[in-house]
Amino acid sequence: MTPLAPAATDAQPPSAWLRLHREFMPDYNRKATAYWWAVVLLGALTLFVSFQTLAAAPATAWWQIAGGMAIAMLAGFFPVRIPRSKNSFAAGEIFIFLLLLMHGPEAATLAASGEALVSSWRTSRRWTSRIVSPAMAAVAMFCTGSLLQAVLGALQSRGLLSDGVLMVASMLLALLYFALNTVLATAVPLLKRNERLRVSALAGNFGWIGIAFAGSASVAALLF
Repeated sequence: MTPLAPAATDAQPPSAWLRLHREFMPDYNRKATAYWWAVVLLGALTLFVSFQTLAAAPATAWWQIAGGMAIAMLAGFFPVRIPRSKNSFAAGEIFIFLLLLMHGPEAATLAASGEALVSSWRTSRRWTSRIVSPAMAAVAMFCTGSLLQAVLGALQSRGLLSDGVLMVASMLLALLYFALNTVLATAVPLLKRNERLRVSALAGNFGWIGIAFAGSASVAALLF
């Protein structure tokens, strides 16, 4: 008897893109995947623009920026535990806000991204988190830092800028940066579960960190 030929199959092996997704993002649905890539690409663009803007800065400014980034990233290895919470806070935010006041949002963007990179490597083993966390920090700092720069410029042109106003504006900026960064990060698990963002939950879980951010901004304003 002649053996039967193996049945023909039309199944195609998965593409490299699909294999990559299954390996690193098995729990990501379409919405979460699209959001993750959008934030990563936007963060990469933000960092590129920041580097390009600072390219013409003098060597002394770059030494200050590099020093601030190094201290902020080093502080990321030694977080401070928030009372009655599983969350922690890195004192490097002080130097990030100080760079913002000294050299503008581009310098603070680089430092914030570097600090987030260290924190994500310390707290997570997933490459998705390690890649997207610096991108989120870069986007949040660039947006809020640019807003602070515009507000301070407008106040100064009208003769309304004083030391007290600078401190208050810096603290409000820190709260806004914290809120935007938190929303960007929280959106990922919410999209995975097809849930909506609840402001009350964010305030309850991260209120202490927001206060710590505002305190760091006040210290940075005093140093400035």
